[in-house]
Amino acid sequence: MHVVVETLPGPDMDMTSVEIVERKGLGHPDSVCDALAERLSRALSQFYRDQFGLVLHHNVDKVLLCGGAARPAFGGGTVDKPIEIHMAGRATDSWNGIPVPVHALAVDGTRQWLRENLRAVDAQRDVIVHCAIKPGSQELVELYQRAARTGVRLANDTSIGVGFAPLSRLETLVLETERHLTSRAFCRAHPAAGEDVKVMGVRRDERISLTVSCAMIARHVPDLAQYVVQKEAIADDIRAFASRTAGCAVEVVVNAADDAAAGSVYLTVGGTSAEAGDDGEAGRGNRANGLITPYRPMTMESCAGKNPVTHVGKLYNVVAGLIAQQIVDDMPEVAAVECRLVSRIGYPIGDPEVVDVRIRPRAGDLGPSMRRAAERIARGRLAELDALCDALVAGDVAIDRWPLGLPRLERRWRAARARLLAEIEADARTVAGTTQRPVYAARVMAAMARVPRHAFVPAALQDSAYVNTPLPIGYDQTISQPFIVAVMTDLLDLDETSRVLEIGTGSGYQCAVLAEIAAEVFSIEFVAPLAQRAGDALQRLGYDNAHVRAGDGYHGWPEHAPFDAIIVTAGATSVPAPLLAQLKPGGKLVIPCGDRGFGQQLRVIEKRRDGSLRQNDVLAVAFVPFVRDDAAKSD
Repeated sequence: MHVVVETLPGPDMDMTSVEIVERKGLGHPDSVCDALAERLSRALSQFYRDQFGLVLHHNVDKVLLCGGAARPAFGGGTVDKPIEIHMAGRATDSWNGIPVPVHALAVDGTRQWLRENLRAVDAQRDVIVHCAIKPGSQELVELYQRAARTGVRLANDTSIGVGFAPLSRLETLVLETERHLTSRAFCRAHPAAGEDVKVMGVRRDERISLTVSCAMIARHVPDLAQYVVQKEAIADDIRAFASRTAGCAVEVVVNAADDAAAGSVYLTVGGTSAEAGDDGEAGRGNRANGLITPYRPMTMESCAGKNPVTHVGKLYNVVAGLIAQQIVDDMPEVAAVECRLVSRIGYPIGDPEVVDVRIRPRAGDLGPSMRRAAERIARGRLAELDALCDALVAGDVAIDRWPLGLPRLERRWRAARARLLAEIEADARTVAGTTQRPVYAARVMAAMARVPRHAFVPAALQDSAYVNTPLPIGYDQTISQPFIVAVMTDLLDLDETSRVLEIGTGSGYQCAVLAEIAAEVFSIEFVAPLAQRAGDALQRLGYDNAHVRAGDGYHGWPEHAPFDAIIVTAGATSVPAPLLAQLKPGGKLVIPCGDRGFGQQLRVIEKRRDGSLRQNDVLAVAFVPFVRDDAAKSD
C-alpha cells in the first residue's frame, strides 16, 4: 500500500468567494431509487448472515423508477397511471440447496419503504414493483468465493473512492435544511408539504440563498389562494430554520417555477413528482455523504445497493469519508482533509494501489508528526474493512448521510433498542390471549424504535434505558415499562390525524411515542417539576405537537376537547367522569383500574357513536396511583 500525505492547497471552503451545494431530498425519484437499492442490499446481507453465516455475492444497484400519470386538483385528484419501479442486478438466489427469497425481499421491502417514507402515496395501489434480479456473473462470484476460502477479500473492480471533512457551513446548511423539510415535525406543521424536495444552496461571499423545490399534496390544499398561503408559510419556516442554522440571514425561494397568476403551481396527489412522469435512477443523486458538491472531490461511482464485502465502489467511498472525518476529529491541529483511494481488481481490498491524504493545517506547515498520525489513521481504517462490512449491514455506518458513522454511544443504544423491540414483539405474542393483539401496528413499533428512551431517564440510569422495565424518575414516579407503553399505544388505534389527551406525563416518554404517531398530544402531569422537565425534553427533541402542563388530570383539558383518544398512565380506582365526557364518539380511553399493585387491570373503554360505552379489561398491570389535588378530591 502506497500512502501519501501531503498539504491540501487553497483556502478553506468557507473562505472562497462562491460555493454551490445540492441535496436531493428523501422523496426525490433518484433518492427513492438509491434508498430502495440500499435497503435491499442490507436485507439480503442480513438474510445471508442469518441463514448461512456469511454475506453472499450480490449487487442490486440497478433501480429505475418510471414515472406515472396523475391529475392533481385542489382538495384531491387522481392517479391515472401507477409509478413503476424496476429492480435489477445480481444476487445469489440459493446456497447449498437452500433458496433465497430475493423477489420477496425486493418487492415487499420496496412497498414497506414507500409506506414508511412517502405518507401520501398508496404503495399498494399506486406503485408497481418489477423484480428482474438474476444470479451473479460467474467471474465475480468466483472472486467472491475465493475470498471466502482464503479469508482475504479481493476487490471486485478497479475503482476510485473519495471523501472530505469537515463539511462547510453551506454544506451543513443544505443537509440540515433537507432533514428539517422531511422531518415528521415539519410534515405535521405543514401537512401540504410532500417528501419530494430538493435544496440548492448558493453562497456568494457571505450572502446565502436556498432554492427549494417542494411537491405540495393536493388534498391538503383546498384552492389556489390557500396554496399561496401555505407555500409562504413553508418558506417562512425554512427561512427561520436556515437563518438559525447558518447564523445569518438566508434568502429562501420555494417552488420558483410557480406562476400563481396563470394557475400553474407545483401540486401533486402523492407529494412526489414521480406520479407525473418524473423518472429516477439509482446512482444519479447524492454522493456517499448525502450531498452533491461540485467544488469538492467527487466520483461518479454509485454506492447504493452494492455489496458491503468486496465492492470497492461502495467501500472506498465510505472509508475515504471515514478517514477524513477521523483525522479531523482526532487531530485538532487539522482544519480540513481530502482523501482519495484507488483499487485494483483482484487485489486485496485492504491494500489499495494508492492512498492520497491531503491535509490543511490550522497553522504552520504539515510536519512529520502530523503526516505519521494521518497515515496511521488511514492504515487503521483500511485494516478494519471487515468491521466496516458489519457496520454497513447493521446500519451503524450508512450512505446518504453525514456523518457516515453513528457515534459510539448511539451505536450502543441502537443495539439495545433493537433487543428491546424484539422483546416487545415476543411479549405481545405472550399476552395475545387477553389483548387479542399478537402483533402491534407498524406505526406503533416504528415510534417505539424512533423515540430515544435514554433522553427521558436520569443520567445515572441511562445504561438501563432500553431494559424492558420501569425505572424511577424521582418524586415517587417511574418511567413506564416499554412493553406497557407499546401495548397501551396500540390499544388506542391512533393515526396521523388523532388528537390525544394523556393524563400523567411523567418522564415524557409515553408522550413522545404518542407524538410520533398522532397530530397533537395534550399531556397533564400532577407533579409540577416533572411537567417542566418532560416539557423541556420534548421540546429539545423537536416534539412540537406535544403540549404539557402541570395540573390535576382528573378534569382533563376541556379547552382542547373532544379527543380521539385518552390515555391514563396512573392507576385509578374508577374512571374519571370528565374524561369520558371529553372522549369523542368513536374514540378510545385506556386506563389502569383497580387497587394498587397487580389488582389493577388495563381497561379499554370505547365510546360508541350514540354515546354509549363498551369496556373490556385486557391485561393485569401495576401502576403508581392516580394522584389528585386534595382540595379537589370531593369533586
